[in-house]
Amino acid sequence: MSPSRGRAAIVIAAIVVCSAVAGAGIDRLMLARTPHRRPSSTLSPEEAARRRADILEHMTKDLSLTPAQRVGIDSIMQRTDSALRVVRAEMQPRLTRILDSSRAQISARLDSAQRVKFAVRRPPRHGSERR
Repeated sequence: MSPSRGRAAIVIAAIVVCSAVAGAGIDRLMLARTPHRRPSSTLSPEEAARRRADILEHMTKDLSLTPAQRVGIDSIMQRTDSALRVVRAEMQPRLTRILDSSRAQISARLDSAQRVKFAVRRPPRHGSERR
């Protein structure tokens, strides 16, 4: 191989490495800036009420709701929230088993270094102990 080809190979390799490092850095930066909304099933009743109030406020502005409409819609949202909490509570154990099984199957196909990275990236969830 001629010296110029060797230098070109080194430059290309350096570009590949730098691109990978830059891409990983940008990915981490974007993930850090992305707000992670917790599912409403993990919110305290106060947080859920605050979220409903925020949604209702936006709807009031966007749709020019009357006070009567606002009261009626708030009532609907409260009933819906309660019903969804019941459904989530019933389904959560089954969903947790399915997700845990999936994670275990994926983990079994990884080498030890990959397994560590996978565990950090996707910690197991247990009931309401979510991030």
